[in-house]
Amino acid sequence: MRNIQKKQTCLLLLVFISIAASAFQLKTKNLIVGISEKGDITSIIRSDGVKISPFHLSNELHGCKIVGETHSRKCEDGSFVIEKKLINDSLQASCILTEHFIPSPNSIRCELTIKGEGKPWGTRIDTKLTYPNQPAETKIWTTWGAPQFDSLMVQGNLKTDLTKIEPPASDRAHYWIDPLVPVPFVNATYFYGAPYFQYENMAVGFIPSQENLISIPFVSVFEENKDAGLTIALSPEDNIINLTMKTTADGTITFSRLHNRISPENTIKFSFDLIAHQNDWRCGLAWMKDTYPDFFLPKNPLANQMGGTAAYSSYSMESMNFDVEKMKKMAFTVNWQASFDFPYMGMYLPPLQRNEKWKRFGGDMITINGMDDFAKKYREMGFYVLNYFNVTEFGSNVKSPPSSIITPKPDSELWKDCNDILYSKFKKAILPIPENSIKEPKFKNSAVPVPFYTWENGIAMDCGDSVYSSFLLEQARRHVKEIPNSFGICIDRFDWFRMFNEREDDGISWFEGKPVRSLISSWKKLSPKLSSIMHGANKVIFANNHDKRIDLLGDVDGLFDEFSYCGNSLNLTSFMCISKSALGWTDEAGTVRKEGGDSFFQKYLYMGIFPMCPFPNNDHSISPSPDVDQAYLDYGPLMKLMQGREWVLQPHVVSVSDHLAKVNIFKIRGGFSIPVVYAKSDVIEVKVINLNGLNDLISCQALYPGTEKPVNIKYKTIGKTIILSVPVKGGCAMVYLKNNN
Repeated sequence: MRNIQKKQTCLLLLVFISIAASAFQLKTKNLIVGISEKGDITSIIRSDGVKISPFHLSNELHGCKIVGETHSRKCEDGSFVIEKKLINDSLQASCILTEHFIPSPNSIRCELTIKGEGKPWGTRIDTKLTYPNQPAETKIWTTWGAPQFDSLMVQGNLKTDLTKIEPPASDRAHYWIDPLVPVPFVNATYFYGAPYFQYENMAVGFIPSQENLISIPFVSVFEENKDAGLTIALSPEDNIINLTMKTTADGTITFSRLHNRISPENTIKFSFDLIAHQNDWRCGLAWMKDTYPDFFLPKNPLANQMGGTAAYSSYSMESMNFDVEKMKKMAFTVNWQASFDFPYMGMYLPPLQRNEKWKRFGGDMITINGMDDFAKKYREMGFYVLNYFNVTEFGSNVKSPPSSIITPKPDSELWKDCNDILYSKFKKAILPIPENSIKEPKFKNSAVPVPFYTWENGIAMDCGDSVYSSFLLEQARRHVKEIPNSFGICIDRFDWFRMFNEREDDGISWFEGKPVRSLISSWKKLSPKLSSIMHGANKVIFANNHDKRIDLLGDVDGLFDEFSYCGNSLNLTSFMCISKSALGWTDEAGTVRKEGGDSFFQKYLYMGIFPMCPFPNNDHSISPSPDVDQAYLDYGPLMKLMQGREWVLQPHVVSVSDHLAKVNIFKIRGGFSIPVVYAKSDVIEVKVINLNGLNDLISCQALYPGTEKPVNIKYKTIGKTIILSVPVKGGCAMVYLKNNN
C-alpha cells in the first residue's frame, strides 16, 4: 500500500511540476495539456501519468514574428484564447492570430483564426509538433500511398511487413507495400492528395502513383512498449487549398497549409485536434470517421450495394453469348458506361427529344431512349449502370484561338459545334494556362484564355464559373429525368482540381502573389448543388478522383479508381472508402498474369477494394481471357464476402501470430469477414478481441480460392477473445464470422 501511495504522490508531483511550467492547463479524459503564454503546447501528460517529454506544438506563419503583447484569457467553458499580432517584414504585412484551445470529451481542439491587416498577402501556415523520438520504440502512421522509411532502421518482422509485393520481373507501376504498418520517423515530405501546382512543374494529367501522398490529413505517433498513441488531426471541413506534411528523423511533424489569402476581408479559420489513444493505427482513423462522418459515409446508402467487380464498357448486353451467371460468380456489379454517348465532352445529353438521334463520341448514332434502354438491360439482369460525367473538360477539336467571326445561332443549333457554344456562352469558364507558362508573346494577355488541351483536343474548364456550373447542373437534372434506369453518375478527372484560374478570384486563394480561383474552391461550391439533384432523386455519385483528398468527397458516395493497379493509389483510395464502396481498375489481363492471381487478388481483399473484372468491350482496361477469367471466378466468392463492408476500427481487434500472414477485418451483413492473405504457413492462428457487434457467434467458416462452398474452421473462445485456427490455400482464406442478429 505504501508503494502505491508513493507512486501516486510521484505522479501528482510530476503533474504539478508540468503544470507550473505552463501558463494554462487543459484536461480531457486521457490528456493533460500545458499551454504557454505564447500559445505553444509545452507539456502533455497521458491518463496513466506518463509525461511525453520533451514535447512542443506551435502554430506559426512562415517568415513572421510576434510583435507587442500577447493577450490571453480563460473562457467560462474552460477553454483558453490567446491572441497575438504577427508581422512579416519581407512582405511588409501583418495579421492577428487567435488560438482557441478547447477541451472536448476525447481531444484537445485548437481553432486558429487569422485576420489580415492592410493589403492581401499570403504565406505558409504551419502547425509544428516535436515529439520525443526514441527510434527503437517510436513509430508514426498516416493514410499514405506507402510508408516512407529508412531501410537501415527497419529490421526483423518490420522489414518483413514492409516487403514489396511485385511481379517477378520488376514493374514500377504494379508493386504494392502494406500501408497498415507504422514505421520509425524519417526525413520525408507528403502531399495531401497530389503535389501542389507549380509553374515550373505543372504536372498536367497527374496520376496518383506516388508513395508520398496522403488522403486524410492526420498522423499518429505510437510508443509500442507502452501501448500508447497520439494523433494530430486536421479538419477536412477547413478551406485547405494545398497541404504538405513533413517529418524529420528527430521526431518533428509539420503540417503546412499553402495558398490561403490573408486579408481583412477573408478571415482564415483552421482547426486541429490532439487525441490520445492506444498503440494501433486504427485509432486515429476511427476518430476521424466518428468526428467527420459526412466525409466517410455515403449520402446515398444504395452505393454500398454496388460493391463488386466493375467494368468500363460500351457492351450493350445484346449478344446471346453473354453469361450473366458467370459474371455474378465474378462478383460483378457495376458498369461505368463507356459508350461515349455524348457528341463531345461536356454535352452529355444534347437538347433533343427522346427519339431524336445524334452522332455520339463513339462514332455511331444514339438517342436518349437508347441510353435508357442500355441501362435498363443491365438493371433487368441485376447489375448497375453509372453514366459518364465530367465537370472539368469540354469539347473535342476545340479551336484556339477561336474563329474571328462567330455566327449567332439559336440554342437549338448552338450545341452542335462545341466551338460555337464554348465561345458564345462558356468563354469565361476556360481554364487558362498561366501567363508565366505561355511561350508565344502573341498569346499573352489575350482576351480569350489560352486553354489546356486534353483528350481528343477537348480543353480543361473551371466549374466555378456560374454559367458553366449552371449548365452542368442542368445536365444532371436531365440525366435524372431522361435516364431513369441509370443508378447515377461517375465523375471523371479530379486531377484538374490542382489548378488555379488566374483570371478569376474565389476570395480565399493566393498564388504567386496574386488573387486566384482554386479549382478546389470551384468543386466545393458545385458539389453540394450536384448532390441535391442526384441524391434527391435517389441516384448515386461515384468519382475517379486522381486528386486523393478526403475533403473533396463529402457528396461522393463511392470511388472508381482508374489507377488502383498502382499499389499506392489502391492504398489511398482504401482509406477514403472505409465505409464506402471502392471499385478498382485493372489495366490489362497481363497484370494479373505477371503478378499471379493469388498475389493480385489478396491485396484487394486486404484493403477492401474490388478490382475491375474482364468484361466485353472494356475501354483501356482488362478484356476477357480464359486463364484470367478463371482467376476471377476462383476469387469471386471471396470478394462477395466484402460486399457492403465497413472497416472495423477498434484497437487491437484482430491479429495473427508471429507475423505469418496479413489480416484485416470488415463488418458485413450478417457478421464479419476477415481476409487472411500472404500467409507463410499452412495454418494461421488469428485472434479476434472485444469485437463490438458480435453478439452471438453462430458459425465460423472460411472460403478459399477455387472453392465455392465454405468450410467450417476450428475456434475457441476465451472471455472476449476468439482464437481461430485458419487453414489457408494459395496463402489465403476469407473467414466469415456469422452473427445472430
